[in-house]
Amino acid sequence: MVGGDCRVSDRGFSTVEAVIVIPLVVILTMVVVQYVMLYHARNVTEAAARDGLRVARGYQASAALGKTAAEQYLADVAPKLLVARNCDAQRSAVTVVMVCHAEVASVVPFGSFSVTEQATGPVETFGTGG
Repeated sequence: MVGGDCRVSDRGFSTVEAVIVIPLVVILTMVVVQYVMLYHARNVTEAAARDGLRVARGYQASAALGKTAAEQYLADVAPKLLVARNCDAQRSAVTVVMVCHAEVASVVPFGSFSVTEQATGPVETFGTGG
């Protein structure tokens, strides 16, 4: 003890802080990016379901046309974000139901994420007005 100064050395403490903090910041950043990707994937899948519904509910259209339109929308808009995608259309005499499901690409090593969106609407019919 020289001059009454009895402080313990802080030497190497900043390295220990960096070893603890940097991985936490990286993991937190990856979680935020994954959340944003999931949010965007949900919006794209919902838009694909609505697009397929718009096609499938048309006058003299079919469920197959709507399914094709929805799957093409997913392939065009998010080919790498939505790695496994599938849409299903059901058309009755009065309603059309379009369901789209997709697996979302993951940047987080400990998770797999998917989105499912559904759109429902009436079938367009020709009326004679009366």
